[in-house]
Amino acid sequence: MRALAVLVGLIATLVGSYGGYRFIHAVGPENREGEFGFGDSAVTPPGGGTLLQSKNFPVVVKALKKELGAEGRLTYLNLKLTEASGTGKRADGREVSVQIDASGRSRANETGGDENLTATLPLSKLDPAAIDTMVQAARKETGVPVEELRLQGSSREWTVEMLRGTPDSFIANLDGGGLRLSGEENPEPIGASEDSLLRAKNLQKVLDAAAKEGDQLIDIDVRPDRVSVQLKSGETRQLQLSYGYDAQLTGREIAALGDNLPSIKLSRFDAKAIERIAKSEKVKDLGNIQYVLLRPQSVFAEELGLATYLAKDMDPTYVSSDLHGRHITG
Repeated sequence: MRALAVLVGLIATLVGSYGGYRFIHAVGPENREGEFGFGDSAVTPPGGGTLLQSKNFPVVVKALKKELGAEGRLTYLNLKLTEASGTGKRADGREVSVQIDASGRSRANETGGDENLTATLPLSKLDPAAIDTMVQAARKETGVPVEELRLQGSSREWTVEMLRGTPDSFIANLDGGGLRLSGEENPEPIGASEDSLLRAKNLQKVLDAAAKEGDQLIDIDVRPDRVSVQLKSGETRQLQLSYGYDAQLTGREIAALGDNLPSIKLSRFDAKAIERIAKSEKVKDLGNIQYVLLRPQSVFAEELGLATYLAKDMDPTYVSSDLHGRHITG
């Protein structure tokens, strides 16, 4: 009888163990191979290779559009061999932090930074071809691999970090071209680029935005990548507005109004003036313009006009004109 009892106990134990295994299998952790960060695919792009290749960058763009929406905008992106991370804004203004593995799987968290005035880059402007362009150029310069790429949405420039050696980093334009050391002049001037704020269609958007804040222009500083506008705000104050690409407001400050500051109606500032100046014999191209300021046309005249400052190697280095970009002298 004792032997029979032992046998029954063993059988019961085995049945209990099997039942426990079935229970754990039913309610325990499932196979997470298809989730962000899990499995071999987390470190291997679908096309093989790494994320620092144009053929694989589309999985990163697709993940960003999934988390930020097709109309989302990018603040910052960090691209490594097997992963990417960044921040951006959804169409409703909510700021989101995104992590992406090599397969393109992602996860996102809202950061609560929707009041940040930092300029951003539309996801639609991300060009996969740019990756190979700058990686190949950087390797040609140094002979060593690229370790990571970082994109700043406000400046629309890439930073290329090398694995080792000297130099250990470069700057490149949004399209991957213009590789250079930090501080070096851009070999592909952005003044003539499609996004340049020197272009009438882009500058007009800035002027339209500023017009909602006031109509008395004290000063304006127009550069390819940013515009500063100073307006009278009442009788005793002035408002300084800063805009980035796409007329995005990046700064807003109120200060006491200075003494004897001349001003003009904002509507008198001609958005097409800079393009006219660029076509003149003395300037020749938008790419030759560094910045444009609102200044008296001469020391002998109070009438305000434009002072256009040109590339350092040009002669003259600046020209003056009226508010419409005509009657150019220099």
